[in-house]
Amino acid sequence: MRKVQLFLVAALLAAAFSMTAYAAEWKSNDQGWWYEKDDDSYPANRLEKVGEYWYYFNEAGYAQSGWVKLDTGWYELNDYGICQNPIDPATQLPAGAPYGGWIRYVELFGSKEELGAVSYNNFYWIKLYDVPETDITNADQTDFNQV
Repeated sequence: MRKVQLFLVAALLAAAFSMTAYAAEWKSNDQGWWYEKDDDSYPANRLEKVGEYWYYFNEAGYAQSGWVKLDTGWYELNDYGICQNPIDPATQLPAGAPYGGWIRYVELFGSKEELGAVSYNNFYWIKLYDVPETDITNADQTDFNQV
């Protein structure tokens, strides 16, 4: 009886260690960077949280950088593609800015009236600089694995 139990334990351990492990990971090619999930799918045409950061992936699934205009407003993505917009506590999503070049207002900058702050998506925003329409198909990226 002990031999049968030992055989079953050994067989179960062998089966457990022989399973292929899949892990989500950043991948790149000459077009840019994308994030492949455990199930071989990838986010496309949307904001998506990867780890602790939010990224925007274009229609082809490549991560973007710079300013991107979506239906919900403008989003600033740093050189690594990380969204710089504030997170709305009500939705836990990045809040879109009213126009490109607007940043979230903070009292340290001065008064809302002096700075011409605008209320949009539950935040006050101030104009930092003008940003032209962004081509969201541009996928020239730096190494996302550095973040």
